[in-house]
Amino acid sequence: MVSDPKAAVRPSRRAVLVAAVLLVGGLAAVSARADIYVHVMNCAKGSTVEADAYDAKDSVEAVPASSKNLSVGDKQQLHCAGEGKGYCKMQLQFKGSPDLCYSSSSGTTSLHLDSDHWIIVYGFTVTENCYPKTVEWDSEPANCEAICGESSCYAS
Repeated sequence: MVSDPKAAVRPSRRAVLVAAVLLVGGLAAVSARADIYVHVMNCAKGSTVEADAYDAKDSVEAVPASSKNLSVGDKQQLHCAGEGKGYCKMQLQFKGSPDLCYSSSSGTTSLHLDSDHWIIVYGFTVTENCYPKTVEWDSEPANCEAICGESSCYAS
């Protein structure tokens, strides 16, 4: 039995230290899971590209964290939860079948894109399907001419 009721409710120094450590650790975990941003640019002649960004630890990839459609010359920013990994899982595919794909079905190009990096779609590869051909840049390109020397690229 406690003789002094005030002593019973006063937290010990150890309990205060443990609570402070848990609070700081929790805040660090929240900041590690903050959204990161990636960028996509479409320079592939005569195409529209669908870009999907998924959280870094998303193993199912059923619903993207963000999604954009890009016409030729378009630039878009997408986001995902980096979840301590520092990248988004990306999936790129042509909408429909660009003229340059010879009526082949559109295939999906999958990659990891680091935070604040750019992925530029500059062409296509046709095997059994038509896949976007990409190059990664660590800074924003001025325009498609910086990528392929013209206003749009024709690269197979």
